[in-house]
Amino acid sequence: MFTRALALFLVAFAAVAAPTVDGPATGAAGGEITVTVAGNPSPRDFVTIVPKGAREGQYGAYQYANAPGPLKLPVPSEPGDYEIRLLGADSPYPTLVRRPLRVAAVTATLDGPTQVAAGARFEVRWTGPNHARDYVGIGDADPKGRLYITYAYTNTGSPVSLVAPDKPGAYELRYYLGLDNKVIASRPLTVGSVTASVSAPATVAAGAKVSVTWSGPNNPRDFITIVKAGTADKQYGPYAYTSKGTPLELRAPDEPGAYEVRYLTGQTYATLGSTKLTVAANTASVQGPAQAVAGSTFPVNWKGPNNQHDYVTIVAPDAREGTSGNYAYTARGNPAQILAPLKEGDYELRYSTGQSHATLARAPIRITPAKVAAGFVSVSAAGGSSAGAVEIILDASGSMLQRIGSQRRIDLAKQTLTKLTSGTIAAGTPFALRVLGREVDSCQTDLEIPLAPLNAAAVAAKIAKLESKNNARTPLGASLDKVMEDLRAATGERLVILLTDGDETCGATRRGHRQADQGRRAGQHRGLRHR
Repeated sequence: MFTRALALFLVAFAAVAAPTVDGPATGAAGGEITVTVAGNPSPRDFVTIVPKGAREGQYGAYQYANAPGPLKLPVPSEPGDYEIRLLGADSPYPTLVRRPLRVAAVTATLDGPTQVAAGARFEVRWTGPNHARDYVGIGDADPKGRLYITYAYTNTGSPVSLVAPDKPGAYELRYYLGLDNKVIASRPLTVGSVTASVSAPATVAAGAKVSVTWSGPNNPRDFITIVKAGTADKQYGPYAYTSKGTPLELRAPDEPGAYEVRYLTGQTYATLGSTKLTVAANTASVQGPAQAVAGSTFPVNWKGPNNQHDYVTIVAPDAREGTSGNYAYTARGNPAQILAPLKEGDYELRYSTGQSHATLARAPIRITPAKVAAGFVSVSAAGGSSAGAVEIILDASGSMLQRIGSQRRIDLAKQTLTKLTSGTIAAGTPFALRVLGREVDSCQTDLEIPLAPLNAAAVAAKIAKLESKNNARTPLGASLDKVMEDLRAATGERLVILLTDGDETCGATRRGHRQADQGRRAGQHRGLRHR
């Protein structure tokens, strides 16, 4: 009796433990079905779809049976009879469970133009299964040609937007199954040729602006460019998109010689039209003093094309082409005001182009030692004075991006302020930080750190994140106007340190001037000195 009961238990247990597969009886070609596996399969058993009658162990795309939730399987794109199989984990992958699956054919339709211009954008309406990654595209009509060239996914809806190939000829509009690129609908498409023309001055000066008029298809991303004469197709130099209209403004290269202005397609960079352009050489000269004192500012007279971003700079005589030291843009006037390096020695003044940094002129200059070393400031407390409060006003405008030696002025300022707040000004001293010139073309001034006991680490972190902004203005007066409000809660003496390399560019108020005077007097009382 015991033996019979045990046998029945084992049979019942095996029946419960045997895995089963549940799934649909039919599926759409190229689509997806959901399959569930029940029972107790091995962790590495897997489910797949194969043609009916496929040999044992054969499999296609698969999912492991122990994956959480329902299993998703791609349906083959060819209609017919198939099987869903649960295969064992180990070779030769025996079939543990199978169930039939009928794959039904799917159809699609396309509605679009029969002829379009090369590179043109157009719409195509479609109907179809819209499976994952299905797409509508353009392919070569020749069976040996490209299966697809340009395309758009059907999940974006109908119609889809396509761009015709740049090359004229016979093509097909096609609906593709995303599973394996099978074409389930097609219709012929003829792509017609397009032409373009460009017109520009026969000769321009190097680096100058060039006005180019053009006519052409103005397809997406088409552009006008300047290249050296004889440059291979599909290459480009300075360019402007035709979508900006005609005429377009380009900048001539800095190197003189023979060039071409070309109309290029945005899709394959094919040349649709061109005209010749001669770029003439420029000349320039620079004339400064024979010598200047280290750290001083001195004038440099210049002659030259004054093209966009051209500049006068001072560098070592052996500095490579394109190197820049302290500089001034020629657009800011003549003579240019140049800040001398801090290190004495022989240097060279250069007129450099703003586009390629080519040197058009150079002149020697000698930098002599300064009587007092520049670029350092220290603060010390006079004996017997109260702790008071300290406010630092930092100029972060564009001029602070210029260099003193190898370092930018803003970086030198940040280093100095970090040393002041970490070693010179006592911890706990009432402290405030104001920063000006942080927005382009703005007179904004911001209280970055309101008055509070000095926390050197927090101040250092704030200073480290500060960056100068090119073309920002310098509201010195407005910043000084804010000092009384910033330090209103302070008692005792109040010290204001204004760190700037520039002039007022926002219009200082009388109050700002008075505050500047008060700041200088406070600095004297507190032992502010330069060394």
